[in-house]
Amino acid sequence: MTTSIGFFPWSHGVGFGYIGRHLEIAGRLRDQGYECWFACDSRERIVERCGFRVVSGSGQHGVAVPDMGRRQGDYVSIANLDVCFAIAGYARAARVCEDTAHDFRMMQELRPAAVFVDMQPTAVLAARALGLPVISTGDSDFFRETQNSWMPWIPEGEVRNPYPSCLPAFGEAYRQYSLRPPRTISETLRGDVTLIASAAELERSQPPLPSWEAIKYMGLVAWEPPWSTATEELAEWNAPAGKRVFITLGHGGKNTEGQLQSVIDGSLDAGAHVFLSTGFRGETGSQNSDRLRVGEFVGIRAGTDWADLVIAHGGYSTVLNCLRSGKASIHLPFMSEQEANARIFVEDNGAGLLARRTSLDSTTRHFVQSDLFPELPVEDEDPRVRWAAGVDHALSLKSLQLSARRLAGYLQAAECDFTFEAQIEEAVARNDRG
Repeated sequence: MTTSIGFFPWSHGVGFGYIGRHLEIAGRLRDQGYECWFACDSRERIVERCGFRVVSGSGQHGVAVPDMGRRQGDYVSIANLDVCFAIAGYARAARVCEDTAHDFRMMQELRPAAVFVDMQPTAVLAARALGLPVISTGDSDFFRETQNSWMPWIPEGEVRNPYPSCLPAFGEAYRQYSLRPPRTISETLRGDVTLIASAAELERSQPPLPSWEAIKYMGLVAWEPPWSTATEELAEWNAPAGKRVFITLGHGGKNTEGQLQSVIDGSLDAGAHVFLSTGFRGETGSQNSDRLRVGEFVGIRAGTDWADLVIAHGGYSTVLNCLRSGKASIHLPFMSEQEANARIFVEDNGAGLLARRTSLDSTTRHFVQSDLFPELPVEDEDPRVRWAAGVDHALSLKSLQLSARRLAGYLQAAECDFTFEAQIEEAVARNDRG
């Protein structure tokens, strides 16, 4: 009899990392004979395209967070997981209960042997209510309990939550199912087994993770689109090594056309051969050049393996892919968690640069962004000129790539001998013990 496994990635955001991580896990399990199905899909129907069943949803469950996909070019400041959940409506007990009931009905009907959850707290609650084993996956900052976990460069005492905490709403929902309420927001994501997509050596400067049983690092788990031909195309291009730049600013929904164009033009002005991934936004109006190749959604690994330097947005999986490939990187963040990823994993470890940084004005309480590459002696304010200087500077610093290669070893070691079949078995055993 085939073992059924349900996947519940975060269904309120426009980023792809949550679904992508679960697609990689589901693919590995499918190869081992498991039947894997998903509670939601991306807007682009990537899950269905990969051959997995998507159980149709209803109501608001699965609707993207308001504004986060439309505010192109803006900087979105989210201090922690509690604020993120509040934006999704989870400060209201009725919304928590509605989404939990939806997940409960789905699990009750399909009766999976276990469920994987990535930042979707109502699925954890539904599984608990049904007595199903939970394997929770996520970024490390999902599980940190400091008030500034998504913007740690801002002192914790200065962080302001513009929304009510979601903890009372989750407490009410847990009591409705006769379960002990969570003590912290991160506990709403606690699994029988909790898997952090990172390596312990990359996290040494950060506050400790919760002292839960069976919380462990699993290294980088990132999905690549099986239809991408980027690896073959880059090999055929035969661009000379030394100044190869891969540009990827995520799914393409946050940056403006002008922001992307200045990155492209500046990289070309620095003499680089450029491979551009436009994400899901389609072709861009980039200049014609025999040193430029453009793809749409091509994944990450092909570009990072090929490049000498990666220019990205600071997305968690993208940052770790840069390090896993041992490549220096520059990051242009569009939200606080992306800036945190770039600061913690890249800049603090000497493996790359932050193109711009954010500070909190103590008088206005507004976030203020720096110029591009403020540490470089460039007087011209033209973004194209500043990007050319930044790319040239990063390519000249051989220490960046040496540091990235050192960190690659930590991620590779964390992935060694790690199987998701074993994590399911452990979650089932722990759940049986109560």
